[in-house]
Amino acid sequence: MRLPSGFAEVPCARCGSFTPGLAFGELCRDCLKVTTARANRVARLISLAVTALAAAYVSLRIPPTPTARMWAAICVVVVYLIVRRVAKKVALEHLRG
Repeated sequence: MRLPSGFAEVPCARCGSFTPGLAFGELCRDCLKVTTARANRVARLISLAVTALAAAYVSLRIPPTPTARMWAAICVVVVYLIVRRVAKKVALEHLRG
């Protein structure tokens, strides 16, 4: 299959291997896998650090009632999930460019 530009294969933006079906500036499957794994590792570390800080802050500020502690635990988990998703997207964009 020929691309609209007339090329059958386009080189990967990172490694330079010619791969069919890529657009100019895209990564091949292997480079995308490596980049995604690296972004996951960075996002995990960032989200764990932010979550630890949030848990420490919340544990010092909330009243010692069971309901407040339950809501604090839920909030800390939500903070982890949101920060992990945002950090992964930012890291992926940063590592691609």
